[in-house]
Amino acid sequence: MKIKNKLLLIFLTSCSFCLSSFAQPSEPSSGPVVSDLKLKISGYGHFQSGFRNQNHLAGSEKNVSANRDGFAFFNDAALFTEISNEINGITYGGKIVLVPTAKRKGCATYNGSHVYLESVYGRFEAGSPIDAASNMLVDSGSITSAGGDWDRYAKFDSNDIKQGKDFGPDFATFGEYFLDSKLVTGGDEHPYSNEPGRKISYYTPKFEFNEKSKLQFGLSYTPDSSNTGANNPDKNSTNIDIKQIENNQYFRFDKSVKNAFSGGVSLEQNISDGIDLKVALTGEYGKSAAQLKKMQNNDATNTDPKKANSNQQTLLSYNKLSDLKTYNLGAVLNVGNFSYAGSIGSLGKSLTSSEFQKTGRDTKYYTGAIAYKQGPFTSSVSYFRSDRYKNIVDCVTLGTDYILAPGFKPYAEISGFSLKGKPEFYPDLPKKKTRGTVALIGAKLSL
Repeated sequence: MKIKNKLLLIFLTSCSFCLSSFAQPSEPSSGPVVSDLKLKISGYGHFQSGFRNQNHLAGSEKNVSANRDGFAFFNDAALFTEISNEINGITYGGKIVLVPTAKRKGCATYNGSHVYLESVYGRFEAGSPIDAASNMLVDSGSITSAGGDWDRYAKFDSNDIKQGKDFGPDFATFGEYFLDSKLVTGGDEHPYSNEPGRKISYYTPKFEFNEKSKLQFGLSYTPDSSNTGANNPDKNSTNIDIKQIENNQYFRFDKSVKNAFSGGVSLEQNISDGIDLKVALTGEYGKSAAQLKKMQNNDATNTDPKKANSNQQTLLSYNKLSDLKTYNLGAVLNVGNFSYAGSIGSLGKSLTSSEFQKTGRDTKYYTGAIAYKQGPFTSSVSYFRSDRYKNIVDCVTLGTDYILAPGFKPYAEISGFSLKGKPEFYPDLPKKKTRGTVALIGAKLSL
């Protein structure tokens, strides 16, 4: 009892001391409060009008938007703030991205809330969805002008090319990575989020061999691509693809990846005055946690597998998809006002199965570009070709932009494209071809 009384006395004395401390009148500040924290707010706004002309389209397929043929409008936006501080040579901080009511911008600069530490030993990022392979990627897009969004308006699943099937050929339209653009948040629950899974990343400083050579490495680790931060960690936040085939049967794809590593190495070389070269090798590797299920919906009155009762569905087969293995090798050469870029990349057989991809399982792509810059004016011509499951894309783009005022850049471009392919589940079908032209006029605002 004496011990309890002593403890109570000590507690009351402590509370009394704290209350008396708070009760003391505070002295007015003799000057403004100065914080060591640095706050930077950046924003991005983009408006675009797209015009399309494509053959072998009929009826409503000619519409660029849901109810309008000829052209359509598009816009996207982003806003983020970066908070940082420096102490003893170490910079620490965080990036907070605000989600606007428009789709996220593809550029890594305007995406990916995370915290980081940076020093002479390199940079460590925690929680960013943008991986090292994507940040260090070099291809023709590194130098091209204008918008580069022709594939937003092209029609890839016309009735002619689908040939009466429920889905069309799968085409690759840019040098992409799974952990960046394919395994992203999806579904009706998250209409304003399409970020990839959470990861940790490390970038070395740029090692200088001499005054003209710099070498850098980067590495990212993704424990589970389905953990995008949109839900609790135990819930798969990525899309489940469904491909309907005949006899009320369908394939259900879960393309999740676990224990995935992505990274790259880049070399910057100053050859002589006005001539610089940058080469980068990037790639991804991960273990497939993916599942391919062939199902049958036994409810003849409901042909939509998404709405079917699970008790009326039968599992016909089960397979795991191939592991994730990709690479991209690209280079940029700057010579005075001219720049030249090219790349070759492969997604291999990543996350495919011979049970569904019957026409082929490999994906390869090639890019090339020439650009010219004079003051605020830039122009470029670029070429893209891809072969995904034997479905071919060819595209040539001519673009130009002009910095009219600080942060404000109008642009225009025109692309001619050709598509040739067939649904990859049906090897006996003939290949169908379609050609088209997409013209873009727009403006970008960056702060």
